[in-house]
This record gives sequence, C-alpha cells and structure tokens, in this order.
Amino acid sequence: MKQSQSIQASRQVDAIVVGAGFGGLQALHHLREQGLTAHLVEAGSDLGGTWYWNKYPGARVDIESLEYSYAFSEEIQQEWSWSERYSPRKDVFDYLNFVADKLDLRGHMQFDTRIVSATFSDEDGVWTLTSEAGETFVARHVFWALGFLSQSYIPDIPGRDTFKGTLVHTSRWPDEGIDLAGKRVGCVGVGATGVQFVPEVAKVAGHLSVFQRTPNWCLPQRNEPMREDYERFVKENYAEIRKQEHEQRGAGHVLFDYEISTANTRSPLDYSEEERNAIYEHYWKKGAIHITRGFFGLILDEGANDTLRAFWEKQIRDTVKDPETAEKLIPDFPPLTRRPCGEYGYYEAYNRDNVELIDCKANPIASICPEGVRLEDGTVVELDVLAFATGFDAGAGALRQIAISGRDGLTLSEAWSEGIRTHLGMMVDGFPNMYVLGGAQSPAAHFSPPLLVVYQTKLALRLMEAADALGDGRVEVTPEAVDGWTRHVSEVMEKTMVAKSGSWWMSANVPGKPRQPVAYAGGFAAYRDWAEKSLDDGFAAYRLTAPATT
Repeated sequence: MKQSQSIQASRQVDAIVVGAGFGGLQALHHLREQGLTAHLVEAGSDLGGTWYWNKYPGARVDIESLEYSYAFSEEIQQEWSWSERYSPRKDVFDYLNFVADKLDLRGHMQFDTRIVSATFSDEDGVWTLTSEAGETFVARHVFWALGFLSQSYIPDIPGRDTFKGTLVHTSRWPDEGIDLAGKRVGCVGVGATGVQFVPEVAKVAGHLSVFQRTPNWCLPQRNEPMREDYERFVKENYAEIRKQEHEQRGAGHVLFDYEISTANTRSPLDYSEEERNAIYEHYWKKGAIHITRGFFGLILDEGANDTLRAFWEKQIRDTVKDPETAEKLIPDFPPLTRRPCGEYGYYEAYNRDNVELIDCKANPIASICPEGVRLEDGTVVELDVLAFATGFDAGAGALRQIAISGRDGLTLSEAWSEGIRTHLGMMVDGFPNMYVLGGAQSPAAHFSPPLLVVYQTKLALRLMEAADALGDGRVEVTPEAVDGWTRHVSEVMEKTMVAKSGSWWMSANVPGKPRQPVAYAGGFAAYRDWAEKSLDDGFAAYRLTAPATT
C-alpha cells in the first residue's frame, strides 16, 4: 500500500483522527458522511491497527469473523466473504483495506506519522497535534483511535539487552517474518497471544520452551473453512443477530451453527450433574466463548463457577497426555475471571516431543543472558529466538505515551495521576472536543470492538453538533459525570468474581498501575442507556460553551 500524500503543515480541518484500525476508519467515514473535513494519521506504514502490527504466527480473531466486523453498512456486510470461521490476521487486514477502498477513505489518510503531542488552545478552541517528524495538524476536534490492546508490554528482566539471538515482542513481529524452522525458540507468556503462537511454532521449531508463570483457561475455537450455507444463514439474519449482539452481555456469543442464541437465565446449580455436564458438553463442542451462554451467574456465584471449573479441568486432563504437564496447565483462579483464551491445538502441542513447559512460578526467570534465559535455580535454557507474548498496557497505554495538554494547561498525566478517570471511556474533564474510541472504562474488553466504536463515534457527532450550534463551540464533560461513571465502572466489577483476580482486566499486569477495572463489564445495553441518559435535560453531563469573542 502506498502512503497517501502528506497534508500541509498546520492545515486546519474539523477533526483529526489518530489511528487506522477499526475505530479510526469508521470515525473518518462518519465524519466525512456528516460533511465535516477530516484527516487521519497513523504511525504504521499502512492501515489496520492491531491487524497491521500483529503479524506473529497464529494471529487470528477469537470472535467469529462474521461478528467481528462492521454493522453500519449492509452493503459491506453482504459483499465481504470470510475464508474461515475464525479468520487469520491477513483476512482481517484485507477486510479493512476493502472497507477503506469501498468508502473512499484512503485519500484522507496519512501513514508513517507518529503523534507525540497534542495541545488545546484556550484562546482559539483548537487542538494542535505534532508528529515525531515535527509536522503539525490543527483541528477543532480530535479522535483518538489508538486501540485497546496496542501498547506492548515487556517485563523489565535483567540482561534483556545481552541476548545474542533474535528477541521480539509478538505485537511487533517483523514484516519479513522470522525463520523458526529447526530453531530453539522460547515463548514468554501464555495469554491470548501465547496460546495462538505456541501451536504454530511447535510445528516448525526444533525445540520450543514455553515459559509459563500463570496458566490460562483456554477454549477450543473449532475453526474451519467458512461454510457457504452458514455464511448465507448469517447474512440473511444479520438484523436479528446484530440486535442480539447489542442486547446480550459480552461478545462472541451469538453466532451458533444455525441458530441465533439467547442466554440461559438459570444457574448450573439448578440442574443435576448429568444434565449440567450435558449442557457444558453441548456448548464446548460449539467452541470458543460460546460455553458462557450455557448458564447464568458463572462469574457472580462461586458455587456456579466451580461446576464450570470441574468440567474444564477434565477437558485439559483428557487432552494432555503427561499428567504432570496437565496439572501445570490448570489455573489456580476461577474460570472467566481473566480473559479466556481461544485455542487451536494449544493443549495438544504439549503432547509433542519438541515442546517443553517451564513452570516459572516454581522456578522463575532470573535473567536473560547471551545464550538464552537463566532460571532462578541457575539452569540456562539456550535459545536462538526469544519471543515475548507478554501482552499490553491495556486500555489507555498507547494514549499515555502522548504528551496531551488540555484546558488551562492541564496534562492528561496530571488528570490521571491517581488512576484512569473518564466518562463512558470517551471523554475526560478538562479536555474539550477530545474523544477516545474503544478506550479504558469503555466496554471494549467485553464487547465487539467494531460495534462499540460505531456507537461511540455517533455519540461524539451528536455532541459536536450541539457545540456547532453555538458557532464552532466546545463540548466538555463535567467532573461530576466523570466521577459518576468511574465509580460505576468499579461498582459493577466489584459485584463479580473478576474483582479478586490479578489480571490485566484489573490493570494488574503492569507494575505501578493503580488497581482498577480496565473496562466496563456491565454490558453494552447498560452502557448505551447510561450514555443516552447523559444527554437528557439539555446535555446535563456536558458543558457546552460558545467560542470566545474579541
């Protein structure tokens, strides 16, 4: 893909969009659809967001492809066809390129442009964004579409820079790839990325050492080539499917083989063990996160959760041949209290002679040395390639890398010195005309991102319209609204078993981050209701001001 022509420095437009993933593309489209001038800038050399950067072996969606897509255009829904039930990274990348061409977006996009600062002018009521190369962009409104999982995290392990082999974070896998055939490969981390990475690398590596600190509960994806009759069924029923997606909690729950799901409202404790296990088995065969549709209360009631744990543990023990390895792969935390991982041959990979599981709770990584990884007991695991599948500084990690200054010189770092505070995950008091798509405290971790960002953009457009009615005015959320939403996000999570977990869902994976929910877990329907109520009584949650007159 060729880089679009750079706009002139300091050219003023109505809105600047930063980021060319699902959020950025549709924001650019809807802004232009409303007749506004808009320009998109992206740090990468092409569009795609997550699906541009994550080129590691095994990268694919863990929500069904037919759901992990835009719903705002019926034409796009009907025209595009996916090759697999859970599409690989390349298919999603191609889909986003198709969308960009279909909507004629490419001429309004600029690549290889990393924004390093953004400053709001109290006097002029505009934002000035500056790139790493010194180019400036001026706009009344700014949309941050940086991705919920985009700022990679590598733990600070002593000796990291001394390794003589190839060291890489999976989210920055090189375009040209890495030759792993016959190599001694190490994988640090067994979250969603590691679970996808391990079975693919196991097929080609001479030896694969998996460094596991905390095992995860992994669900079989049951991936397969897309069936024509299944695709036809979904496309014929998209209207009802999208309705269910917006009403049911979570994501990835509604596309079954040939039925549109509604959630069970009964607890697993309402059934006999035989009946309960039959229901679990039914959903297990469907694959992926569908198992959560079998019963109500799995993350609210420990007794209900224990029934799922018993079923899941049996699946792991039945799959992994070595009993000792199987036990190491069984987590010590309740299922669904951390992000469950979609797997495609992950457990089976440990039945291979060339795959070794290293328990880093029993024998932690002490350092990285020129030859590989040194464990606490002095053992050196010699490696040619060391891949960190250690995840991300989720939610606001990418946004916090940018020096952002709002009204009266308030910096975002100052506003968030004691933790993330937003309204709907979209706006921050003190930062007029600034909107975050798919960010922290939004439902992004528990809902379908392509659907969420469309609603958020349309909400922002309604706010922009109200400001424009005042003559190029400003819209800013009130501190009271921010306090209310931030408190609500925590209160919802505290009612679940997730609040006791030590996962990135609770901001626990990055040292120094305040412990708080990284996303809203109350479901999209509740989120939408809260958002709509914030507009009542003349936009009560917002402060609308006219531009200063001279």
